[in-house]
Amino acid sequence: MKYSKSSPQSTQLTLVISMASLAFILAIFFQLFVSVKSWGDEIKSQMKVYVYLTDSLETADLASTITYFKTRPYVSKKELKPDLEFKSKSQIASEFLKSSQEDYKTLLGEENPFKNCLILGIKEDYKNEASFKQIVAEIQTRPEVYEVTYPNTFIGTLLGKIKAVGYVGLIMIILLVLFVYVQLANNIRLHIHGNRVLIKTMQLLGSTNGFIQKPYLLNSLLVGFIGGLIGYILADGAFYYFSTSIPEISSLFFEINNQVQLVFVCVGFCTLFSLIASFFAISKYLKIQHTNLF
Repeated sequence: MKYSKSSPQSTQLTLVISMASLAFILAIFFQLFVSVKSWGDEIKSQMKVYVYLTDSLETADLASTITYFKTRPYVSKKELKPDLEFKSKSQIASEFLKSSQEDYKTLLGEENPFKNCLILGIKEDYKNEASFKQIVAEIQTRPEVYEVTYPNTFIGTLLGKIKAVGYVGLIMIILLVLFVYVQLANNIRLHIHGNRVLIKTMQLLGSTNGFIQKPYLLNSLLVGFIGGLIGYILADGAFYYFSTSIPEISSLFFEINNQVQLVFVCVGFCTLFSLIASFFAISKYLKIQHTNLF
């Protein structure tokens, strides 16, 4: 016994367009999340503690101070070594001269106003406002420390805004998924409703639910796959257009791992989403008594 092909092609086209739209929006938000995360990680990687030392510190004491900070639990590792950098006051003065084109000697004579500095990389677990304050308070108790600075503006405001963007994007994706699910489920129900008499006839003849569901589920897999693929292609086209205007983002959008993940997000999610929606839609009709078809 064959299924009726009475469902209009426009219904199938609507389903594919719906899935392509979902895949396109998912791809946009996925890239937004990746970009925000990459940007946030880059900012966080620059969040270090700057420890300025007193001028009276002797060379032997300096070595002891460096050893002390290397053993602190909040100092991160870089290539299996403590992420700690020492900059002498002369080196800092030279860098200041290159960046500002101003020489302190013209104002202060030979006296170097800068301080020797230790730059401490901080572990991810400690990159929050409360932990930074505790670290600074601990360091300031050291007698050889002149001053301690850290990017408190970034920690207090920028990271909070990055998290807020992520939460807003997540909420929008959830709302979009619910909207497309309702639209997709309604279209599938209409498709199944056109064959309701045939379905009940097959049930009365002993056909199992799995046998009846199989062609619809296969069709939903095809719709989800095609829609997801179209959405992925359209999204990649949009990313390519933007990358021609902003070449710096090209490496982020078209990195191999990123593209593989994007395919799974678009094609994989839409295929699975279409399959689940079809399963629940047809299961409802299979439970209807044959006397309640109309």
